[in-house]
Amino acid sequence: MYKILCLGDSHIPVRANDLPMQIYNKINEITESKLFDYILFTGDLIDFPEFIDYLNQKTKRALFKVVGNMDYYYGNRDSPTHQKIEISFEDNRSIILGLTHGTQIRPRGDHDQLELLAQEKGYNILFSGHTHKEEIFLTKEGILLINPGSVTGAWSFVASGIPSFIEILVNKRNKDIITKLYQLDKKAGKIIVSEYFFVLKNNKIYKKY
Repeated sequence: MYKILCLGDSHIPVRANDLPMQIYNKINEITESKLFDYILFTGDLIDFPEFIDYLNQKTKRALFKVVGNMDYYYGNRDSPTHQKIEISFEDNRSIILGLTHGTQIRPRGDHDQLELLAQEKGYNILFSGHTHKEEIFLTKEGILLINPGSVTGAWSFVASGIPSFIEILVNKRNKDIITKLYQLDKKAGKIIVSEYFFVLKNNKIYKKY
């Protein structure tokens, strides 16, 4: 089982000072028994190197980052616009993950444009940010679009305002894909978890339940 964390749009220190402690606590809890294989950061970190150090401690393989539009203004320009991650199954076939911030998508977060980008790049799953609105969406063409929202709940024009991140579990044998959306209920002060189930068949992703 591959274990993947996707998060982004922290906007620290411009729109937030730090992550809510409940987010840290939940990530620590998830990694108590097993670290993430990969961590994907969707951009707009701004200036928070301590958080990247923290994430590096939570992955045993690699941390992938892309540059966000606001990163350009604050000096974090060393990350690429796109990242491609190939994950192999036991039958030697693979699933292709794509990572981008989403600045180039207009209107912001548009499913058709995201799907087109994924098709052009050959991605089965496209992870993007920029909207600050968490979302898990399966297109008619069998491409999974994942947006973890803002890990700090930072403001944007279409933001949900909810601190959130997403965990993905990919089964090496039967190609099941479990996505877990973690959202902080600010009033209750606790994390709410929603699960969604998919499977990869013939290079397309389908809902399983």
